[in-house]
Amino acid sequence: MSGVLTTFFWMVWLVLWLPLVTLAGWVFFGWQFKFHMFDLGGDEGFFELIGAYLVVIAAMGITLLAWAKYNHLRFRNVERRKAFPAVTPAMLQARFGQEESSLLAWQGRRIMVVEHDPEGRIISVLPRDERDLREARADSVPSGRVRSSPVRDADEEQACEAV
Repeated sequence: MSGVLTTFFWMVWLVLWLPLVTLAGWVFFGWQFKFHMFDLGGDEGFFELIGAYLVVIAAMGITLLAWAKYNHLRFRNVERRKAFPAVTPAMLQARFGQEESSLLAWQGRRIMVVEHDPEGRIISVLPRDERDLREARADSVPSGRVRSSPVRDADEEQACEAV
């Protein structure tokens, strides 16, 4: 706790010095600006460069404004932001070629296994229970690794008791 408080108050102390550091930076860079611009005569090149920059910025601005106006005139009466239509069971039936009652039953399931042929058509749909999936995952865990499932089988119980 002492270290945290010490660090916190050092940070507060540094923040209190921040205005003075900022003032020193302004003074130093102000002196650098004066030296390079007036003492060394850099103001002539600076003003020539500013003119070129202004021409480039104006050209870019005019180009962007012209592009925006072109798009405004081209798309002013076209409304392209439309919501997608809701998917109905009839649309699903037409897409997948299955019975509507089957589709409605599938929508009520949380977990299913869907098998497809090489062309992507549905061959079969098998409903799966979450418990079946947990058991399948537990069986697929390699030996020597810890399972996340809290359920243990009889062999694991015996192994734990032997240890």
